[in-house]
Amino acid sequence: MNIEEYINKNRGQLDNKAADKARIWAGIADIQARKKTRRIKITQWVAASVVILLVTGMLLRHEMVMQQHVDNLSQINTKLAKKEQHYQQQINQKWNQFQQIPAHSSPMESMLIGELKELDTLYKQGLKDLEKNPDNDRAVMILLETYEKRLRILEKLIYERHKQIRYEKRNENIEL
Repeated sequence: MNIEEYINKNRGQLDNKAADKARIWAGIADIQARKKTRRIKITQWVAASVVILLVTGMLLRHEMVMQQHVDNLSQINTKLAKKEQHYQQQINQKWNQFQQIPAHSSPMESMLIGELKELDTLYKQGLKDLEKNPDNDRAVMILLETYEKRLRILEKLIYERHKQIRYEKRNENIEL
């Protein structure tokens, strides 16, 4: 016997039952309540995600701001600041002394000035290393060594200019 035959035979017994309207409406209300809680849960998840993204963005921005751009050693600590200031004063003094000596440039002079430029590049690279890791003692030592090397190169430049002046005077005396 299939279902259609059963329904046709027992239609009278099946039709006499009245629908339980209260139970149907309770079921509908239950389904709607579940949909509401599901919507609320989805909304809560979206809100939580937005809050997490905002907090992460703020933390990243704060971290980037806190990582200062290191321009010189004085930003690391005061002891290095004093050393750096001392070296900078000596270098400025020697550079001014070098520029005040009148002379024509020589191949040795242009080579030494090229070395000064290389030291500037090395100094900038050391600063970049310090930005990545402020506790990098090796980078600090390299930066201090660049100052010492600059001083030696400037002294050599001054010596070369004086040597050139002496040579020119000697040649003037010989020509006379």
